[in-house]
Amino acid sequence: MNRPPQGQNDSQSDNGSVNKISDKQKINTLKKAVIDLREEKAQFLKTIQELTQKNNNLTQEKADLDEKYNSVIRDLQQQIQALNNSQEKQRNTLVNSIGSPRSLIQNDPLNNNSNFTKQIKQLQQELKQKTDDHEAQLSILQTGYKELERDLKYKDNQIDKLTKEIGDKNTIISQLRKNIEDIEKDLYNRIKDLSTEKLQLQLKLKTIEKEIQQKEEETKIIQKGLDDSRFKTAQLLSELEETRGKFLQYKLTLNNQFLDIECLFILRQNLFQEYIFELETAAQRFVYKASDITDLKIKDDQSFYLTVKARSRDEVYKLGPGQDIKKVCKQIKNFLQRAQQSLALQQSIQLQSPKNNGLLGGLISIFGSNSSKNGSNANSETKQK
Repeated sequence: MNRPPQGQNDSQSDNGSVNKISDKQKINTLKKAVIDLREEKAQFLKTIQELTQKNNNLTQEKADLDEKYNSVIRDLQQQIQALNNSQEKQRNTLVNSIGSPRSLIQNDPLNNNSNFTKQIKQLQQELKQKTDDHEAQLSILQTGYKELERDLKYKDNQIDKLTKEIGDKNTIISQLRKNIEDIEKDLYNRIKDLSTEKLQLQLKLKTIEKEIQQKEEETKIIQKGLDDSRFKTAQLLSELEETRGKFLQYKLTLNNQFLDIECLFILRQNLFQEYIFELETAAQRFVYKASDITDLKIKDDQSFYLTVKARSRDEVYKLGPGQDIKKVCKQIKNFLQRAQQSLALQQSIQLQSPKNNGLLGGLISIFGSNSSKNGSNANSETKQK
């Protein structure tokens, strides 16, 4: 077998590829044309269905109209037939009424003549009566017609007045509508301006709220630092007073029967080395001996009961922030224990040296009386204030 040259093979392969491409294009074109034809066919079928439905509707409407026309024709024919029948009956009645005297005249001339005369008179009377009735009805109708004309004339005048008033009202309404349109335009512009101002104020408010939030956060930080410093200060003071053992001071809240009172709770030694308890409020200052305190009980995490002989009932003292209830009560108990120990030591010294006890007791009684007088004077002055 003879093989074709290489160039011929290449040209044939190129032609084959070109033919394949052209065939694909033709197939795609035919597919697209088929799809378009199918769409057009579907559209035509839809149009045919719509036209068929419209034709059916029109046919039904035509049948309904024909039926209505036929029914109207039948009704008219029946009415015409009824009118003809009534006219025929009236005609027969008149003929019978007129024909009967003739037959009577032919049978009995004398009697029939008198009867006919009576019937004529009767018919004349009936005719006169009907004529009078018709004239009366005519006069009534004329009177009613005149009254109707007057009423119509009056109503025409009223209609003219109302028409004029309606025209005036329409003019006023058109003016009011114009005014309303102007007001609506002004309100729209005003609302637009107010909306702009509202947006600006909202932005300012958000800025202010943000600043306030920042200030609050800063204040919280400062307050926290202040509370921490107060707690540390109170802790240092309590530790300092505990080491000294001669002076304890707390800022507490006295829970009275009706209200809460801020006060200073002071435990200290006076010039005579006596252990005393002081309660100072904004209005008054009370001084008691430490031995007057008979009981101390913890109520909860922030308050305790204190029983004092000179006071009528147990009172509740509430601690402030940063104060430890256990530590405060422990310090108060230690102070009271030292007061009891000091009192017991003084009593033992007095028993061992009666001479010095008399001299010391006299001095203590003198200074004690002076101090009690000073305390009573201070209390009376505060009460007067």
